[in-house]
Amino acid sequence: MRIETDVLLRQYLDATGEQEVERLLVAIVEGVARPVVQRVVLSALARDAAGAGDAEDVIGDTISDLLRRLRDLREGSAAPIHDLRGYIATCAYNRCHERLRERHPVRNRLRNQLHYLCGHHAALAVWRSGHGAIVCGLAEWQDCAPAPQMAADGVRVAARSDPTAENRAQLVKLVPEVLRAAGGPLELDVLVSTVARLIDLEPQRAEVDLASVEPVTELAADDVMALRTTVRELWDDVRRLAAKQRVALLLNLRDANGNDCLSLLPLTRTATMAEIAAALEMPAETLAALWNDLPLSDARIGEILGATARQVIKLRRLARERLHRMEKTRDTQNLAPGLDSSLTDLALVPRTRRKR
Repeated sequence: MRIETDVLLRQYLDATGEQEVERLLVAIVEGVARPVVQRVVLSALARDAAGAGDAEDVIGDTISDLLRRLRDLREGSAAPIHDLRGYIATCAYNRCHERLRERHPVRNRLRNQLHYLCGHHAALAVWRSGHGAIVCGLAEWQDCAPAPQMAADGVRVAARSDPTAENRAQLVKLVPEVLRAAGGPLELDVLVSTVARLIDLEPQRAEVDLASVEPVTELAADDVMALRTTVRELWDDVRRLAAKQRVALLLNLRDANGNDCLSLLPLTRTATMAEIAAALEMPAETLAALWNDLPLSDARIGEILGATARQVIKLRRLARERLHRMEKTRDTQNLAPGLDSSLTDLALVPRTRRKR
């Protein structure tokens, strides 16, 4: 199946006539991509009642991303795709995780912890299924097919309620017990749902005191335009940095609360995934595989760069210093109201808002 799919992609890239190109594009999107995307999205979002209603939007966004990538491939402006079906599945999973991350930040933190734990604990392992899903299991089970969802639903393991999902010692003990009780490896999202149920994470909802929230006045149209211009200028500055500085800065990009900030670039339409991958000088598939782990630690960035964690920190410091210097060369009066010079820290969100 993979060979047939990749042959279809090669035929599309080699096609010359406009009608033939469109015919092959439709064959890829409708015959290959849409069934894969629908299966991935419906499976991933079905476990989230609030997110299930977003399935059509996520499917549409994933297909749109694929169409742009395929057209970029024909124009020679994107890195090659070596496994089309796997690439499509990965893109669909990433789109789902973006939506779930927006809705459930605490659950997403748990997901990142479990992914890291299974990838770094000697007794555990992480790999990709034939459908592109991330699978977690005991080290001796590596590359085995994941157990069905119902196997995880029946797991009953004693665990202490831990709604903050910050008790790492419990997770180290709990994950192997869950996997053994399930009788086999589990897809990462299934493992997350199971652990979340056992530690009573899902019923927890952050209560917001609306009376304490200061109303925010919408920015005027000219302010919005200035904001977009400023962020675009900042992105242009980032692309002028040395390659290793860009990697050290972007892969560790986080806001004041330590949350991933790089995903704001596609969301604000400042840069596409393809443009970010190009700035990082890595294939889009590699970036897609890293996306759900962002922001990366200095040690992991060092592995990518072939550098030490200390060298990564120095590269990031040099990058920020250069961004500050580039910013000073522009007229600071052009900054949008509500934004300060902390933009060069790439928080990409205002720290204060102007009272009107």
